[in-house]
Amino acid sequence: MNFRYLYTSFEGRINRRPFWFASLLLIVVAVAISVVFVVPISAASQTLGSGVSLILSLVLLYPAVALGVKRLHDRGKSGGLMAVFVAPGLISHVGELLGLLSNPQMIAGQVIHLPNTLGWIINLIVLAIAIWALIELGLLRGTTGPNAYGNDPLADHVAQPALG
Repeated sequence: MNFRYLYTSFEGRINRRPFWFASLLLIVVAVAISVVFVVPISAASQTLGSGVSLILSLVLLYPAVALGVKRLHDRGKSGGLMAVFVAPGLISHVGELLGLLSNPQMIAGQVIHLPNTLGWIINLIVLAIAIWALIELGLLRGTTGPNAYGNDPLADHVAQPALG
């Protein structure tokens, strides 16, 4: 598996198998970094933790978008649709960092930031678009045969009938 191609190129098509493998690897890296860095920083300062979380999201955004664009190409769709999948999450991160989406509440002697009305609305939009992205990128099969973005990545795995 060519990880450089998977994580850096916006050209061509990939089917669901390499998409899921590369995506799960990104998720493992994100969780590991979060446990080591984001959680301890967030315990000290929620605002600083939100900032570090935003930076982590931005660092992992490029490889995630590269994977998504190739999956959209496999589905016969423009990679520009990734902007629709990514924008709500980034807006949520920035809104949280600016303190627009939650209000501090004292619960059992601890200050907890709970979503306000705008936070709930943004979270529901993010959830709906995330479900759409999951279905579009991770569950639906790509177009059969070549399309405007390249050859069918599954065509190499299908036995060709013998001529003659």
